Amino acid sequence: MSRIPIREATDIVLEVGRILLTSGATTNRVELMMSKVASSFGYAKTEAFVTPTGIFLTIADGEKDHSTSVKRIEGRRIDLGKITAISHLVSKLDQAFKDPDAPNMSVTKLRAELYKVEHAQPWPTWLQVFCGGGTSGFFCLLFGGSWLEFGVAYLVGILVSTTMHWLGMIKINNFLLNALGAMLIVVFAKTLDIWVPYIKLDNIIIGGIMLLVPGLSIVNAIRDTMSGDLVSGTARAVEAIFIAVAIATGSGSMLKLWALMGY
Repeated sequence: MSRIPIREATDIVLEVGRILLTSGATTNRVELMMSKVASSFGYAKTEAFVTPTGIFLTIADGEKDHSTSVKRIEGRRIDLGKITAISHLVSKLDQAFKDPDAPNMSVTKLRAELYKVEHAQPWPTWLQVFCGGGTSGFFCLLFGGSWLEFGVAYLVGILVSTTMHWLGMIKINNFLLNALGAMLIVVFAKTLDIWVPYIKLDNIIIGGIMLLVPGLSIVNAIRDTMSGDLVSGTARAVEAIFIAVAIATGSGSMLKLWALMGY
C-alpha cells in the first residue's frame, strides 16, 4: 500500500489497536499489529505503547513530520473472533507491502473492513445462554458431580447466564457484576436444592462459579509479564485478582446469609 497522509495513517493504526485491545488481545500483540499497519503505510518509524486502559502512538515519516496521539480504552470484553479477523486483515496489508504482486487494498476498503469487524454481530443470546448452561453442567461433572447434579448445574448456568446478560446492559462495574453473579449462583442452587433431592450443592456451585472465573485475564497477565510488558501484566493480574475477590465475596456472603436463615 502506498504512503497515505500521516494523520490518516495515525487514525487507522489507532483504530486497529483499539479494536484489538477492547477485544481482549495482549498488549504485545496490539503493539505488533499496530507497527505492521504503520509499516504497510510506509511509516517504519513507529512507537506504540499500550496499556489495558490506553494507547500511546507516535508515527514519524523519517524526516520532519510526526504525529502523536493518545486513545483511552474504557470498555473491554473477550471477543477472539474480532482478534482473528483483525490479524488476518493486518496480514493481508503486510503481504501487500512486502510483495508487489500481491493485491493492493485501498484506504476506503480498509476502513470498510475495520467497520465490518467492529460491528460484526456476536453469537445469538440464546446460544450464549445455552453454552453457559453447558459450561456449568460439564464443570460440575468434572468435579465429581452426578448426572442429576449435571442437570441442576445446567439449569443454574442458564439462569445465571441470562441474568448476567441483563445486568450487563445496565453498565455496572465489573467487580459488582461478578459479585452479583456469584450471589445468584448460590441463590439458584439453594432454591433448586429444595425441589431436587439427593444432590450435592458443592459441585453445582463450583460448576456455576466457573462461568465467572477470569481465566483469559490470568493467561494474558502471564503472557504480558513474560514478554516484558510489566505494567500491563501487573494491571491485568490485579484485575483478575479483584474479579476473584468479587466472586468469593458474593458467594461467601450469600452462603452465610442462607445459613443464618436456617437453610
